[in-house]
Amino acid sequence: MRFRSSVAKYSAPATNVGLLVLGAAYVQYCRDGVVEYRHYIHGYSMDVLMQILLYAGGFLLVVFGVTNRWTLRIVLAVALATRLVGIFAPAFLSSDVYRYVWDGKVQAAGINPYRYIPADPHLKFLRDAQIYPNINRKDYAHTIYPPGAQIVFLGVTRISATEAGMKTAMVGFEVLAVWALLGILKFFGRRREEILLYAWHPLCVWGIGSSGHVDAVVIGLVSVGALALLRGKIMRFAVWIMAAAMVKMYPLLLLLSLGRRISIRMIALCASIGVAGYALYSSVGAGVFGFLGGYVQEEGLKTGSRYFLLTWAHRYLHLPEWPALYVLFCALVLAGIAGWGLVRQRQPKQMLGMALALTVSATIFFSPHYPWYFLWIVPFAVMLRYLPAIVLTVEAAYWFATSLALPGERMFRMDEYMYAIFFAAVAVDVFVRWWRGSRTSSQLPDRQRSGAHARAYGERVVVGEFYE
Repeated sequence: MRFRSSVAKYSAPATNVGLLVLGAAYVQYCRDGVVEYRHYIHGYSMDVLMQILLYAGGFLLVVFGVTNRWTLRIVLAVALATRLVGIFAPAFLSSDVYRYVWDGKVQAAGINPYRYIPADPHLKFLRDAQIYPNINRKDYAHTIYPPGAQIVFLGVTRISATEAGMKTAMVGFEVLAVWALLGILKFFGRRREEILLYAWHPLCVWGIGSSGHVDAVVIGLVSVGALALLRGKIMRFAVWIMAAAMVKMYPLLLLLSLGRRISIRMIALCASIGVAGYALYSSVGAGVFGFLGGYVQEEGLKTGSRYFLLTWAHRYLHLPEWPALYVLFCALVLAGIAGWGLVRQRQPKQMLGMALALTVSATIFFSPHYPWYFLWIVPFAVMLRYLPAIVLTVEAAYWFATSLALPGERMFRMDEYMYAIFFAAVAVDVFVRWWRGSRTSSQLPDRQRSGAHARAYGERVVVGEFYE
């Protein structure tokens, strides 16, 4: 007993020292990454790959090592340092953050952000040397961001109408997500240090800390909603999800995870939030939807060239490339997932499992051309510690840092590699669950075996528990 206490005494400091070493290296690769485009060091994709290895090492330390009260502080300190590197460096992976600041400045001038494109002469008086030159599609596209996002942009630019100010605000929403995720980890009886799965995730570091994407708002609101769900506040969950959908539309899908808990009152409340949000900017009529129609055309959503699974089926199975039929197929699959949950799920934890299934399925069906569209998967993958989903999001961080991340044949090959690895991870996960379930069942008396089998293949598969 004395030997064990002695080992525990020295094991926790060893874990912390290990995290400090890994964290210092992680931050250094962030510093390298933000200057890769100007001063080539060893390639941005190599920076991300090394961060993935450090991320995996940190995960193993906090899950299997001995921790103490300093461990969480180290994890969060490293996470903050990585964000600070990105906040105060110029955005180079995406220029979306400049549009955010511009939309906020337009609103502050008393002008509807959906009314004019940035290059319109009516907005000439707002042009500056830092924001306006870096806005993408400024010569032909109205803003595409929904009213919830516009409210955030206005609020942030009233404090700081700069790129760094907007990035800082997005990291602030990450802080909200971390707070909620810590509460969820405690609810599940897991170590708080497992927040490293989110805090050190390369996709979050580069997609939010460096690029300042508004998806951070979605992550923060969805995470708070998930905590409310676990506390039995179903209606609050719906409200938080609807608020997230007013920032980016796709979280609306998460309402399906509630299954039979969806009510007429809930639908009416969510619809009221949506109507109220769009009413704030309704002076432009149908223009309140901004560049949405143009985006659908520009990104190949109408022609079907955007959808990897459709292209794959056409190329290898010689199926007709009909985008409308593909969208209908995807909708039916998502409806089937929601329907299965309607019949089987009972507990809030199972609803989170359903939310994870919906986010992963929708993302694969949509096959994004940009890595930050994978961000909404991360909080659910962390909540449920579902490793295949974490693998998919880590892959997105890496593959989109390589030369394969160019639309066309290269990106098709990239998607083949990325989704093949993900489905292989799912297959391994299913096999391990089956093996553990059958072994557990064989060790129980016959009268207990059926119940153990149900638990092994029912709630555990939906929830996505880790192999402890």
